[in-house]
Amino acid sequence: MNLLSREDEAQRIEEVFGIEDPKAMWDLLDRQLATLHNRAQLLLGLAGVVVTTTGFSGRLIAGTSALGQGLIIAGVALALIAAVVVVWGVLPIRWLTQLPGEIPEEWLQAALSMRDGKTVRYRWALVLLVLGLALYVGAIAVMLLNPQAHTVPNVR
Repeated sequence: MNLLSREDEAQRIEEVFGIEDPKAMWDLLDRQLATLHNRAQLLLGLAGVVVTTTGFSGRLIAGTSALGQGLIIAGVALALIAAVVVVWGVLPIRWLTQLPGEIPEEWLQAALSMRDGKTVRYRWALVLLVLGLALYVGAIAVMLLNPQAHTVPNVR
């Protein structure tokens, strides 16, 4: 499936909503950015679950083998990197009113550019999180497949 270029998308938006009614274009982009931010917050929540779960069971998982240790460390690291990408790349607020453009067409291009940049960073964060979750699940599998693994001793 071929997506429209930014210029073609802007032209389509202008044709559908009309330059005479820039508020409709504004509302469309506002909804798109809200959707992107909501999904980014969900991704951030999933990364938080990985970190929280690691706090409870990380020592047990890591105590099974060097492979389990490596997988859990790599999985948590990727989840944290995904969270950083979301926090710094998608969630920072830049208001639509701050975007440049003397005429609606220029403003629309600037808004689409901002949206597209946030979308690319969201997709990178999503890939990183999925990879991190896969490694994390791999660490759990190593633990479950190794029931005689040494547990971490109680240190007093």
